[in-house]
Amino acid sequence: MQEYEYVTKKEYSPVKRELERIIRKVQKIMETEEDISFYYDLIGSGKRHLITRLKKGNTGFDFDYNLVIETPTDFIWKAKEVKVGFIRAFNKALIGTKYKCAEDSTSAITIKVVDTQNSKIVHSCDFAIIYYISDNEDDGYKYIRNNKNGKYAFEIRKVSTHLNAKIDKIESYWNNGWNIIRDEYLTVKKSNSDVDKHSFVLFLEAVNNVYNQTLQDERNSRTSYGCFY
Repeated sequence: MQEYEYVTKKEYSPVKRELERIIRKVQKIMETEEDISFYYDLIGSGKRHLITRLKKGNTGFDFDYNLVIETPTDFIWKAKEVKVGFIRAFNKALIGTKYKCAEDSTSAITIKVVDTQNSKIVHSCDFAIIYYISDNEDDGYKYIRNNKNGKYAFEIRKVSTHLNAKIDKIESYWNNGWNIIRDEYLTVKKSNSDVDKHSFVLFLEAVNNVYNQTLQDERNSRTSYGCFY
């Protein structure tokens, strides 16, 4: 079974800073050349400072960002053009960096720093291009998906509801609630067999697992300490 470890803040912080410099360059290029504005949001485990990598592996560690465009009423029928425009912008922004050319994956744009001498990825980042369905972000969003048949489309993705509230519940119920989440996240990553599943999805699974365990323990406690007459 695969073993994962946490990456120290000292190691991942410079990478995060460089990624966000690259994103800001992409913002300027997209505004100038494509007339598209967006903001960026670090998501999932990276946002929670839970950066992991496979012990003795060759895939390094990764980040996930959402690139959030304005509600694209005029983009609906040209998802491919939007994705290709972002790829062009990234390739321009990557000039002078250690990152390879931007790759078009199914649900994101991926960039990597590769150690060719040792045939391994040092670190990588996935950028999903999205827009929110409504002003209420809990309603979910649409992201550009490459269906691998030459067709691109904006497809809906639901968000995990009440994520922060679940984490607050866990931390208020258990003295070491955050450490329980950290441990569960490593367990979920270890048991995952879907190579296409992103880290932020695994993080949501870990939180939901611990949250459900918390509710079960709470119910058991109420049963054990019922009313006495």
